Amino acid sequence: MITQQMAGRLLKAVYSAAVSFLGALSTILVGSATFADVTEGQWTTITLTALLAFGGTFGLSTWAGPTHGTSSSSSSG
Repeated sequence: MITQQMAGRLLKAVYSAAVSFLGALSTILVGSATFADVTEGQWTTITLTALLAFGGTFGLSTWAGPTHGTSSSSSSG
């Protein structure tokens, strides 16, 4: 079951992916360029940009941060 908090995080990630997708697409579609002018490599780059934005936003919004009270290195002295 998806909680309201998780739904909000997913919505932020989807929004981030959409903005990055449209931003990358808009850099290609300048002047008289059309969708037919976009190459397979450019579509791949646009898609990867959106996936990275989604994953990064969702990952950062669900990350609990470092655990307080524990230390990965012990100090002596």
